[in-house]
Amino acid sequence: MKTSTLLTVGTTLAMLLAGASGAAANDIAPKDDAAYTYRYELRALGSKAGEAILFIGTPEKIGKHTLRPIRIDARTEGVAASVMQTDTASTSWVDHVWLPVRARWDITLDRVQRVYKTVFEGRRVKGTDTRGGKVFAKNDYTLRQRGTDIVSVFAWIMHQDMTPGTHYAIQVYDGRMVYDLDFTVGTASEIHLPIGIRKAIPLRGKIKRGDAYSRNVELWLSADVDRALYKLVFKYGLLGEVEAILVGNKKA
Repeated sequence: MKTSTLLTVGTTLAMLLAGASGAAANDIAPKDDAAYTYRYELRALGSKAGEAILFIGTPEKIGKHTLRPIRIDARTEGVAASVMQTDTASTSWVDHVWLPVRARWDITLDRVQRVYKTVFEGRRVKGTDTRGGKVFAKNDYTLRQRGTDIVSVFAWIMHQDMTPGTHYAIQVYDGRMVYDLDFTVGTASEIHLPIGIRKAIPLRGKIKRGDAYSRNVELWLSADVDRALYKLVFKYGLLGEVEAILVGNKKA
């Protein structure tokens, strides 16, 4: 795969990656107006590969919209950094159904500074890709239905119905291209985490772009009402299987 912001799957939790079930996203209101912070350790090649923080903010008035910031700060380290050195501070602002309206991602990838700015207007996605202070590309896509992006997708997933057997399919924008994400909800079971044994719901599926790119992806969400993202597992090039595992969280 060519170097792209899908590498910020490498750094947007910190290395992966929306309608739903072939229909519009569920109109699920936020459970509360609190802010949540989730801290993850990235693991690959048998050792720590970096760290990531997922922040879900409180609603705020931005122009005509009331939006929540979804932010991911992440970086690689150790052996993983020798394969892909990256650091990101990326924010997407989502509406009441957890779908993005605008985004700004600041990413340093192999010492090149990149800024991705995106506006989501219904099914239309318009964005710019700036590298080293110069515009590298302008993008304009029309999706099959409203979609998500590689930052806000995690919060969107956390607020969907987790009935076992439910299937979701949605398009995901990575700052340069559009990918198809689909997954099926499994039955909750216990998993071991640094924070202890937790009951979690598995989500298993694929992220792909036509015949050119396809990767399996696995997520585990809390079986409790908070639906915290406990674990993300996927394979990435020379790093092999990569895991993002929750090591701490707090509610503000």
